[in-house]
Amino acid sequence: MGETEMESMQRWYEASQRRFSVRRYKDGPEEKQLEALAGMAELLRAHGVRIAIGRSEEVFRPIFLWYGKISGTNSFAAIIVQKDAEPEMAGYVGEAFVLECTAMGLGTCWLGASYHKQTALSAVELSEGERIACITPIGVPDEEYTARPRRSYEKLTGLTAEQFGELPVWQKRAIECARRAPSAMNSQPWRFHAAEEGILVGNTSKNFGYGRLDCGIAMLHLELGAAYCGVYGDWRKEKNGSLFVRA
Repeated sequence: MGETEMESMQRWYEASQRRFSVRRYKDGPEEKQLEALAGMAELLRAHGVRIAIGRSEEVFRPIFLWYGKISGTNSFAAIIVQKDAEPEMAGYVGEAFVLECTAMGLGTCWLGASYHKQTALSAVELSEGERIACITPIGVPDEEYTARPRRSYEKLTGLTAEQFGELPVWQKRAIECARRAPSAMNSQPWRFHAAEEGILVGNTSKNFGYGRLDCGIAMLHLELGAAYCGVYGDWRKEKNGSLFVRA
């Protein structure tokens, strides 16, 4: 892993502690910020996933009147996937972009259903076989950080508090960071299984069709927590989830 990648992971780990879902914005990003984000989007293109930046106020027109409206910005990023891309990779790559926005002082909010899809499709270009998995607004937050309730470590790992405390430091830090990962309706549809060779992220719910994408977000957070402790590795697909294997 190169020095630049390690610096990005440190930057994103720190951002993961400040990230929260922002629905009210003071303004959109500055042009130089959008240029920097467009460059990051190119660097993050991988695993059949890419990110495109668009502009439209209409894209945030509420689909469900009972759900919180996005206001104050007309900038957004679309997480675009090829038809054969693994859903986890949309979350993994998309969250890296989200955390880069956070590191730049900008707000975001994962949107899977509560946006106007036809408007989004007219604002970004798709190639054959591509679709938009999710979008996120981008802008200057007009809200203060608010912590969301999270499931207990016991529920997320199946371990007692004592057993969790006995895990290696890097595994505890990785799970702590993954516990902060956002998910549709904040339902956290995952479970972590710590083993000698690494940590398995298992999907526990379809979560309105976003369960595996949500797991991808948690996978990135888990990897960032491990990297904070100097532990790096690779992901291996398993029958019951994705396994982070220490290098």
